[in-house]
Amino acid sequence: MIRNQLVVYLNGVKKNIAGSHAFLTLAQWLRYEEGKTGTKIVCAEGDCGACTVLAARYRGSDKLEYLPINSCITYPYLLDCCHIITVEGLGSRDEPHEIQEAMAKGNGAQCGYCTPGFICSLAGMFEDLKRNKQKISEKKVKNHLTGNLCRCTGYLSIVDSAMAVDPKNVARISEMYSEVEMLQDFKSAYDNSVAIESENATVYLPKSFDEGIQFLKDQESSVLTSGGTDLGVFSNKGKISLKKIVSLNNIPEAYEINVRNKFLEIGAKASLTEVEKACNQYFPEFSKKLHIFASPQIKNKGTLVGNVANGSPIGDSLPFLMVAGAILVIQGEDGVREININDFYLGYKKFDLQKNEVITKIKIPLSDAIFKLYKISTRKDLDISTVTMGTRIRIKNKKIEEMALAFGGVGPVVMRAKKLEKELVGKTIDSQTFENFATKIYEEIAPIDDLRGSKNFRYLLCKNLFLKLYEDLSREI
Repeated sequence: MIRNQLVVYLNGVKKNIAGSHAFLTLAQWLRYEEGKTGTKIVCAEGDCGACTVLAARYRGSDKLEYLPINSCITYPYLLDCCHIITVEGLGSRDEPHEIQEAMAKGNGAQCGYCTPGFICSLAGMFEDLKRNKQKISEKKVKNHLTGNLCRCTGYLSIVDSAMAVDPKNVARISEMYSEVEMLQDFKSAYDNSVAIESENATVYLPKSFDEGIQFLKDQESSVLTSGGTDLGVFSNKGKISLKKIVSLNNIPEAYEINVRNKFLEIGAKASLTEVEKACNQYFPEFSKKLHIFASPQIKNKGTLVGNVANGSPIGDSLPFLMVAGAILVIQGEDGVREININDFYLGYKKFDLQKNEVITKIKIPLSDAIFKLYKISTRKDLDISTVTMGTRIRIKNKKIEEMALAFGGVGPVVMRAKKLEKELVGKTIDSQTFENFATKIYEEIAPIDDLRGSKNFRYLLCKNLFLKLYEDLSREI
């Protein structure tokens, strides 16, 4: 059976979304179709956080996990079988949510325009604290607010308001709303594919990769979407027109993260938040970089496979995946094949990916090597990289036994410094070695001048990051 409408709950009320409404942004649908005007649209890029809402996805269990997302760059068809909570849906009919009351008493309301986004992000923080049985701290408050950028009346009053709330006194959203009927509806709808048409667009949500590949074959010029955080921005800014869409949203296996045969396997729909948690055990250096990759709202929707498929030369995950030797599992009409990510990029936005093929997962070999990852950007959190560097190194008796080195932001793709890698093998870990080889990086990269940095600036950054690598390694050995 194929459904022609989405099953969504909004603040505890069932909504069946069909036709053109499925192709509005979630923020537009909330404001203009449902009258939930507490959700604001400002940047329409997922940067400012004024559009933040909470969403919980049904994934076959009886537990719904509420997470903040940017509603301005997501679409209802990416939220099938989800419960969405807006600022109007927090608290009860008689009493506001604890963070709403604290913000009002603590003068944390700002001008009021961005306040609902702050409220939803902090409500998401309390969900996280309760879920993981953690205590509140100023650091946690600030981490959860990295995707809410307004500071028009100061920031301290917002942080103080959040700190004034005792998590023990905050009810979980699952306690505010009866989820029995909701879960039954989601369970009934979950096993069905979805196909929705409007006058100007079509979207298909298959239940398997095979179904999705067949649809891509039958509908030429279809766009494949996973988390949609980039496509949402491009569409909002008029850079692309999403007319035929295939969403991986409803494929259960796409959300899986497993350790199998000495690989960490990450599905195409596993969020960056989930990847960060998994990598904390197996690749802690990568987990640290994912922590500042983007805001919680973006990481709760964006995916690692999406970052790979986007293929940006400043993609933050790519230097790590390249030096780690990650394997892409690609499925098409002729079956499944695997390719090392180092062979995947053929040029700027050119990939070893045939028409109608889909990246279903990424396999990262488990390793006891040393990984070091670096990112230079204008600000620490939620910012585009100027230059990135990733390394994998093995050391024995203070000599380099194995070296992999990748740079981002210095060419049409993320680039491996393969000549330098070979020359460093067998060399002693000392300052002279790194000084001698630092300028050889210039022979393998090809940066350009752009708004984020000149060619010479990028050369200097790469050299200095290489020298910083020595400083970090010398402390460890």
